[in-house]
Amino acid sequence: MSFATALSGLQAASTNLQVTGNNIANSQTVGFKESRAEFADVYASSIGGVSKTQPGAGVKVTDVAQQFKDGNIDPTQNGLDLALSGNGFFVLADNVNLPDPTNPTAPVDPSVPSAYTRNGAFKLDNSGNVVNSQGKFLLAFAPNGTTVDEGFSVGVFRPLTIDTAQGLPNATENINLALTVNGAANVPLTTAFDPTDASTYNHTTSVTTYDSQGNGHIASTYYVKTPVANVWDAYLFLDDYGITTGGQAVPPNAAGASSVSATVNGPGLPIPMSFTSSGILSEVGVRAAAIITAATVTAANTAVTDTTAADAAAAAAAAAYTPALAATALTAANTAAASSATLARDAATVNSTLGAAAATLADTAKTTAATAAASAAAYATSAALVVDAVTAGTAAGLAATAKTDAAAAQAAVAAYNTAVAAAAAGTDQQTKVDFGAIDLASIDPGISVDKMAFDIDFAKTAQTNASFSVNNSSQDGLPAGNLTGIDVDGTGVVFARYSNGGSKTLGQVALARFQSNQDFRASGIGEVSK
Repeated sequence: MSFATALSGLQAASTNLQVTGNNIANSQTVGFKESRAEFADVYASSIGGVSKTQPGAGVKVTDVAQQFKDGNIDPTQNGLDLALSGNGFFVLADNVNLPDPTNPTAPVDPSVPSAYTRNGAFKLDNSGNVVNSQGKFLLAFAPNGTTVDEGFSVGVFRPLTIDTAQGLPNATENINLALTVNGAANVPLTTAFDPTDASTYNHTTSVTTYDSQGNGHIASTYYVKTPVANVWDAYLFLDDYGITTGGQAVPPNAAGASSVSATVNGPGLPIPMSFTSSGILSEVGVRAAAIITAATVTAANTAVTDTTAADAAAAAAAAAYTPALAATALTAANTAAASSATLARDAATVNSTLGAAAATLADTAKTTAATAAASAAAYATSAALVVDAVTAGTAAGLAATAKTDAAAAQAAVAAYNTAVAAAAAGTDQQTKVDFGAIDLASIDPGISVDKMAFDIDFAKTAQTNASFSVNNSSQDGLPAGNLTGIDVDGTGVVFARYSNGGSKTLGQVALARFQSNQDFRASGIGEVSK
């Protein structure tokens, strides 16, 4: 009996040596967890129990327990080498359900885990699946959308597959421009904007945008300071074709279709931009247009007042000519000519994207203001030539025409201002403008792509006395790109990175945690199973 007791000790010691030897042998095995031998003493028992004087019968090994504690984390050159910090296991499967190549959008049954491991040494197989050295599949949770914020289908196991195909292009949907415009800049002397004539605008910016197939299109914006204080016009061109917005989007409805100019370098209608007296961008679009039309109404009222006074002075000189009355009439004529010219200059900045009816009102305001300015200028020229009653009478006739034309311009400007003010009253403050449904076939008949639709946001644009500068110019479109690498963040989210600068969320590595890690059955090769 004593020999058996001693033999049990030798067997226990041998087992302990085996466990220690196994720990040493696997010191370089990735994810290996050392074990320890646990022992218990043995007593022979009978129906009467164990006597307090009975010697022990030896020792036995009760368990070889793995120690699941964190090991060292070492950097490697393989982007798919993963490590766990804290409790948990990677989830593996011998067999998985993969999408049908002929019908990739068809539902796929979840995969069933078959083993768990702390060994994070993974690689790609020939099909792009992430596997371990034994070919077992690493399981993950599929993304619910294209971004991390949309979450993952936690609890539904799928094989983690790396899409090695070319990264799909993304059509541009948002352009962000943060500018500093010079409030001390001069208003261009030439009022007719022409993108090929630098004297008709103050500044320009360009950014490359992308359509649904990844083709690049240059979006150029030209900035023109208007005669109205703190108001600028911005003209958009896409590949040298002027674009006119179809109006702001009113969710859930999209923005109206934009129109493309018929010819290269033909401008569309401008985007009005207004700033506060402190230089902060306050409005872009129809509410900024309302500021312009309100200023034009003021100019029209002044022109009517001055031409009415000029008409009265001209009539007095014609009725009873004297050099003094003629001089008074000439002064009034010059004043009326100046105010009418201001009206024409301000009205030239009036444009409308509020529909056909408002566009007609805008055109009428422009033409009648230009006519009023021409009539007032003709009267001023005639008034300077008055030397007698006959020439005074001729000048008086032109003065009456100038008065009539100024009143017509005043009525046209007021009608347009009413339409713009009504539209502006129903809109929210905006620092961006929407361009809906741009038909690119109108620009390049050689391509067949989806219509582009995007907005330009000027939110951080300011007006100061500093030189013009571009503080930020960005857009969210992408051309096609090739896979350049795989990234895994600290939460196990796997991203594919592409040469076009884009990324794609592929899934979140699934982790399993258990109440007791000692319930596992070691299966070798760094794996355990239930």
